[in-house]
Amino acid sequence: MKNIFNRIKYYIETRKLFNRVSLEETNFSILDTETTGLHVEKGDQIISVASLRVSNLKISEEKILNELVNPKMKIPEASIKIHNITDDQVQSKPTLFEINEKILRFIKKSILVGHNINFDINFLKENSKGSSLAHRMKVIKAIDTIYLTASLFPDLKNYELTNLCEKFKIETKDQIRHSALGDCTITARLFLYLLNIAKSKGVKNITDLITLCNRGQNLHHIIKNSKNIH
Repeated sequence: MKNIFNRIKYYIETRKLFNRVSLEETNFSILDTETTGLHVEKGDQIISVASLRVSNLKISEEKILNELVNPKMKIPEASIKIHNITDDQVQSKPTLFEINEKILRFIKKSILVGHNINFDINFLKENSKGSSLAHRMKVIKAIDTIYLTASLFPDLKNYELTNLCEKFKIETKDQIRHSALGDCTITARLFLYLLNIAKSKGVKNITDLITLCNRGQNLHHIIKNSKNIH
């Protein structure tokens, strides 16, 4: 019962904050993970986690989290071909449980943002079950740049990160694609591009932004179902 009241209190206080604070005043933490595979329900584990901060509608170059993580399992060759992270690179690194407080401190008092962010949230939640990080992931509010894009550009045929950046002429060549930090940086650039468009349409605070994302989520589901986009 106490947990239920705490969640209700958290929701009410968060709602008030989202209505009061402007986008310019909001801190955003862009998050990305690399994993041993795509199926958290089958035991796949995080092997890299990165986050960077967006404040005052700018990327804060000095505020970066970038950690390799020991998954306590062998990384499949198929996954290594994508992210180029090997067993040798992670075997001496801390586990997710050992850095969960570090991650929490970094994302504290910020809005989480990512491209297909629920993938990363689910991995953080499941891979650190019982930890304070897992609890935070259960209640956290997040912005998905897929849904934000879908709301602003509902007629696109593809919402994959590289394709979106090519369409919007967002620089990616200076970053390593499918590295957690590289994808964070690219996603941050996409997010800032989308924020400026959202502001021009009257979006002023996080409540407005979440409403826009919710609209995009519904559109994206329609697009995915009708055009078989993955």
